[in-house]
Amino acid sequence: MFIEYNYYNQSLFTMKSRLTPIAMLVVLLLFFGCSKTETPTPGTKNINQLVISPQFKYQTTKNVEISITLPFTVDYSKIQGKVDVYYPLNDSLHQVYSGLCNEQGRLNANISVPSFVNELIVRTLAGEKIISLQKTLKNSHEGGYSINFGNDIDTLPPRILGTFKSSLPISSDIQNTSLTSTGGKKFKSTQNLINNGTFDIDDFGSIPTWSSYMPIDGRWYITAYLSGIAGRAIDPTGLTAENYVLKIGSKNPYYGGVAQMIPAAPGQLIQATGKFKTSGNNGQKNVWIYLIPYNNYGSPLAYYSIINQTNPTQWTNLTVAATMPAGTVKCEVLLWINNYGGEIYYDDIVVTGPNTDSDGDGVIDTEDEYPSDPARAFNYYYPANNTFSTLAFEDNWPHKADYDFNDLVIDQRYKFVLNGKQQIVDIYLDYRVRAIGASFKNGFGFQMNMNPFAILSVSGQSITQNYVTLNSNGTEAGQNKAVIIATDNVFKQLPHPGTGTGVNTTPGAPYVVPQINTLHIKMQDLVPINQLSNPVVNPFIIVNQDRGREIHLIDFEPTSLANLELFQTSADASNPQAGQYYRTSNNLPWCIELPIPFDYPIEKVMVTDAYLKFGDWAESAGNNYSDWYVGGQEGYRNNSAIYSHSNSK
Repeated sequence: MFIEYNYYNQSLFTMKSRLTPIAMLVVLLLFFGCSKTETPTPGTKNINQLVISPQFKYQTTKNVEISITLPFTVDYSKIQGKVDVYYPLNDSLHQVYSGLCNEQGRLNANISVPSFVNELIVRTLAGEKIISLQKTLKNSHEGGYSINFGNDIDTLPPRILGTFKSSLPISSDIQNTSLTSTGGKKFKSTQNLINNGTFDIDDFGSIPTWSSYMPIDGRWYITAYLSGIAGRAIDPTGLTAENYVLKIGSKNPYYGGVAQMIPAAPGQLIQATGKFKTSGNNGQKNVWIYLIPYNNYGSPLAYYSIINQTNPTQWTNLTVAATMPAGTVKCEVLLWINNYGGEIYYDDIVVTGPNTDSDGDGVIDTEDEYPSDPARAFNYYYPANNTFSTLAFEDNWPHKADYDFNDLVIDQRYKFVLNGKQQIVDIYLDYRVRAIGASFKNGFGFQMNMNPFAILSVSGQSITQNYVTLNSNGTEAGQNKAVIIATDNVFKQLPHPGTGTGVNTTPGAPYVVPQINTLHIKMQDLVPINQLSNPVVNPFIIVNQDRGREIHLIDFEPTSLANLELFQTSADASNPQAGQYYRTSNNLPWCIELPIPFDYPIEKVMVTDAYLKFGDWAESAGNNYSDWYVGGQEGYRNNSAIYSHSNSK
């Protein structure tokens, strides 16, 4: 809602006192009808003419159910495997979920991602996999997506086996390592256990077969059948300066491996990661990375491997992880192949262990973002770790809106710090007020599904007016759920420059640089992250210092202090008994949220005139043009109707 006047010198009420009765009537009509005029672009549909399903909630995100199973080769009784989920956009990855598996190595999660996202990248201690949201990977469950990192794990010995070699006890092999000399032999810290994993050093030993004796000396050993066709080479397909790789050439058919022995002990988690690719003859190529623990007598105790049979011509990653069994004194890292023509290349072999949990919180140091703090383990982000979501408000509720969605534009990003039990320890909110296309002194806050007194303290709030009352811990008083008021006057975060309509909405007017503001919430009671809804917060604004006049996203419930008598007045057609809030009779909202920063319309231009696919998206209940607000697509935008600060002073 906007009424044009000089922000610093004149208020609406002093303005009223100078008007004739007829002029006052005009002002009141503007107040309740909003003064901005509409300038539709030819060929577009006015937002008020859209036919929108009452079930549509203007969601720009979708909830994806995923089920993750980590490899059975790892013991999860003392550690919890961490799962991170990302989506790709504009050549970067956005982390949208982090969670811990249970003692069986399993995790079920409901993840909120932008509706336009077609694939997710899942990263774990067993490597990463891609979920195509066009189809299921492996198995589907209840319309969700299921990944089992154990499906590609092999526990059989290397194919076409050599002869096991029995030898004397090999305690003398363990030299210059990080093993202690007493007790249960354990590493001092997590470290890279492999040497020459990039194959820059042209120094290889020879062994008859993979099971032959080899010392722990940081050297790769080539099995006899690969003699003369395996060794260091320059990557023939490298696009940069010369890059050395391990090349295993043609000898049709052939099998064998290149191995290195590393120290290991019972109970240690060892992870081996490397990349490979193939070229040449189209014959089948089977490629493995093995971890083979040995006992003190030189006998293999188990076989843990990851296999790939797809013959990729581009570098492809392989990761195998395993907990070393009882009796382990060392472990063989074996690059094994069966080849029926062509070449195989390996590079960037990295082996880590023992992957300790220094602070004892159940999350190994390599996955713990706070490895020395038992009270904190990792971060959970909303909407993502490296981007903001945008809230775009029309602030004239319950009266008719003009739908340029720039009355208040706020970016928000939340970081929840969780412990090893996935309970919330801290919450950080970064927010920035980017535009104020109105004169109202609005407040901004959010509600969470927890008791207000589960919170110990709130810092970073901007409370300068007299209409918000806080509890001693910084939460808002009189609320059944925890409500945090970030600011009670957004002009304190984005000051009016003294001239022009609003702030940052009119081309040619002075531009005010938005600043990031941070709130820190410390928890007193540890609330599980899954207790919060999806999304995890319920954001809202307080209109022009009238505490009971809140505006939320469509069908998001008001707080305990909202004035319920405003529902079903003027243009509002809410039905609180049915859980329907903040919608008009033709199902239009007063607020939308975009999962990435939103380029909002300029002053007095409807969103349908700035974003040419908005109407199709809304009338299809979100099924068409779910990326209507994403830049770079021809025919999606009327750029002249979208605000850019480069066109401001």
